[in-house]
This record gives sequence, structure tokens and C-alpha cells, in this order.
Amino acid sequence: MAIEALYRTIRGDARQLARRDSLAVIWAYCQFLQVNDFQMPQDIEVAQQFHDARPRRGVLSEWTLEHIAREVIRYGDEEARDGRTLKRWDTLAHLANTLRDLEGEIYRDLVGGPNIQLELMRIMHRQFVWQQQRFNWTWIIRYYKLFNTPDLTAHAEQATGLSIDQIYLIGMCYLGHFFGEPRWVRRIRVEIPGLNDEHIERFLAFTSLTRNALAEKLRAEHALDEGFAYRYSSLRAFPIVQFSHGGIDEIACPVPTLLFWRITTGLYYSLKEQAGFPTAFGDSFEAYAGEVLQRRIVNPAMQVLGEAEYHVGQNRKDSIDWIVQEGDAAALFVECKTMRLTWASKAGMSDLTALAQDIRKLAGAVLQVYKAIRDYRASCYPHLPYVEARRVYPIILTLEDWYCCGLYLPTLLDEAVRNLMQAANLPLDWLQAMPYAVISIDEFETAAGVTSAAGIHAFWSGKLKDAEKRRWPFRSYCNDCFAEQVGTLPDLFLDEYEAMFTGIGA
Repeated sequence: MAIEALYRTIRGDARQLARRDSLAVIWAYCQFLQVNDFQMPQDIEVAQQFHDARPRRGVLSEWTLEHIAREVIRYGDEEARDGRTLKRWDTLAHLANTLRDLEGEIYRDLVGGPNIQLELMRIMHRQFVWQQQRFNWTWIIRYYKLFNTPDLTAHAEQATGLSIDQIYLIGMCYLGHFFGEPRWVRRIRVEIPGLNDEHIERFLAFTSLTRNALAEKLRAEHALDEGFAYRYSSLRAFPIVQFSHGGIDEIACPVPTLLFWRITTGLYYSLKEQAGFPTAFGDSFEAYAGEVLQRRIVNPAMQVLGEAEYHVGQNRKDSIDWIVQEGDAAALFVECKTMRLTWASKAGMSDLTALAQDIRKLAGAVLQVYKAIRDYRASCYPHLPYVEARRVYPIILTLEDWYCCGLYLPTLLDEAVRNLMQAANLPLDWLQAMPYAVISIDEFETAAGVTSAAGIHAFWSGKLKDAEKRRWPFRSYCNDCFAEQVGTLPDLFLDEYEAMFTGIGA
């Protein structure tokens, strides 16, 4: 069936559905996939094949449900036609399968040959976040700590009218409700000290839209092209949908995970255009990384060294952000970067300009670490004397996961790094003698703890000097090769999370 005909089928199916009813069903399936021990409402028919599947997202995935939610918001009606409802498995399955058929038709001629590795990278960025960024307290406290600085709170107040404390308190209240119910009345009674109705309205102003306004945005974003399944959607910016039912103003959150992302990773997009924000955010990330290292590196043979000023001739310089030193044996050189792979890079296939730009930026960060190592080797570092026998491991620590695993992205990055190293007259054999790593803060919080337990060389050489393991995600490497050390790591910042949020339910 042609692409246009398949989409007409999807649109026709969505028009037969009642919005309120359908968004509640989508919410239930999303919670079933994302929340342990969630009980499906009894009025929803769930196929046995879905119950039995391992993993269940192989039958019906969160990313498919998110896409169905967009179509329901765009085309769903006030009332169902001919009794159609997503509560029936055959109705939901037909819509999900037609979406898959449409994706297959769109990508049939695009995927293949050299594009197959590119498509695998796009799939990773589309799917892995649902598995790795499920709602959990570690992500909440990490981003709360990142944003909750005086400078960033000022940016938040300018952009949203709310402090970081207020954003997180209100966000956790809504998440707490939407994890158990798909809807809420539009105006709620506020009984949290320091919050009032105006604060709630300000929160909804940057996390929600009316159904009509959101539908208009989704229609403008729609295109049956290579970015169909991958491009950014306004549902992620506005995961709470406002509508009226029976004369009562309500709000719905069909995919609560999107609200969780909106107040953690997604808060960045509300602040990023403000003057001074990138510098303040970068400083906060560097400080957070140092706090992680101070908590995780408990091995008495290791020392954590912060940034230090030094001079090369008349030029004033700053050292690498963080160094973890294990005597004269080994050292990690850690450079912190908040840069992220853009949505254009995750969605594009025929035009790879955005991806090439992102790769050059990341390669520039790698080059920066090797330049720092050059100065260290020239005995310029005042806080770490050069020792020839000391093994050095260059680390680029990113806020978000670039998924630098597999073949495609690492190959592009290696090529870009080599070109920059040549242009900077840095020895190419350093790439073999001191192979670099790109690791996200989520992975690094575990890797730092394992490093403390196992030793720098044992952990990092096992990952970076092995051709196969070099392509593995760090979380896979940790769990496969250092499961015992991972299992004994204490929770990170749990005390701060509990102090901030434990009583919020009351």
C-alpha cells in the first residue's frame, strides 16, 4: 500500500476514536511498560501475546504509543464513532500495525547499503531512552542539583516565572498524580507551603497546551518523510493536554514519562536561548561531576584534582576539568561537556549536515583533552607533575548519552578526531597509546565507583584497549565485567533526594 494511503488509514482510524477515552488507554499501556507492578484497568482488553512477550515493547512499544497519542490529539473526536475504542486490543493493534507498515514503506528505499549503520544509530536514539531514562529518583536529583544554582535559578525565573525548587515541587506533584491516574481537574487545590495558584498556572504555561493548540503544532510538524518516526514532537515540550469534558476543565498526561523528561533533560530547552545560560550550565555540570567524583572515589590510593590555572609563556590557561590520580601508575583526564546530539542529527538521513557539525563539536572536545595532555607532558601542570610511566586516559564526560557504541558514530568521530589531531600537530599514535572515551554522566556515576574499586588501569584499559569492548556501551561493560563492584555501589545523593522530595506526597 502506498505511503499516503497508509496514512489516510491511520488518520481515519484516529477520527473514529474519542480523545478522552483513547488518551487514558494510551496512558495505561505506557505505565504498564514503564512502571513496575502497574495494574492495567480491568476495562482494557490486553492480548495474551502482549502479556507473555519478553520484552513486551517488542509487541507494542512506548515510542509507538507516543506516536498514536499524537494522532489521537490531532484527529480524535469528542465521542467515538461506531463504538470504536482503544480498549479493544484489535483496534489498538490495527492502529499500531498500520503505523509500523507506514514506517516500513517510508524507509524501505532509504535503508540499506551504507545507510544501514546510520539507521541503527537513529533507532538507538529513538528507543534506548525509553529503557534507560525511565522515571527514577537518580535522574530527578541529578537534574535538580544541576539546575538548582543561583545563576540557573535566575534563568529559570526569567523564562518561566518559577524557581527551580518550585518547578520540581510542582512537577513531582503532577508526576505523583499522573503515575496513578490519566487525568486531573484543571484547577487543583494547592496545599504546599510556598506554592499558590499562580505558581501552578506558570508551571502549566510551559508544560501544557489546549488540545486545539497542541493539535495545530503537531499538524505543522507532520511530514511523511525520512524524519517521520524520529523528529522532535511538540508533545514532548507540552506533555500535559488541556481539554473540557462535560463542562469540566481537565488535563491529561497520556505519556507521563514525557513529563518526567520535560522537567529533567527537557528543562534545558526552556532556558538555552538566554544570555549567559550556556556558561552557567557548563559550570554547574563541571561542579556536579566533581561532586560525583568526590563521592565515588573512596580508594585511599587515589586523589581527585580540580581545575588549576597555569601559564604557557604569556598565555594563561586552565587545566583539564578533573583529574583522578592513582599515584604514578595512572590518571583520568576528565573534560566535562554539556553538548548534546541535536534532533536534526537524530532524524536526518539524506542531509547529514547537522550530524557532521555535531561530530566536529565532539571531536573538538576530544582534541581539547589531548591538548591538555600535551601541556601536562610538558610539565606545565602545577598540581600534577609529569611522570613518564603514568598511564593517562582521556575522558570526555557528556551530560546526555551520545550512544557512541556500535560502528557508525564511533567511526565518524574517530575520523574527525584524527583530522583535528593532524591539523594541531599532535601525534596520532597517542590515539593508540592513550585511547579516548566518550561517556555520559549517567554511565560515569557507575564507572567512577567501579574505577575506585578496581583501579584505573584495570577498568579503563579493559574497555578502551579491547577492540570489541570499545564498541560496547559503558553500562554493558560494567555489568558484564564488573558486576560484583556494580552491585556493591552505594546510592548516590539519595539522602538529598529524600530530604527534598520524600514528604511531597503528603
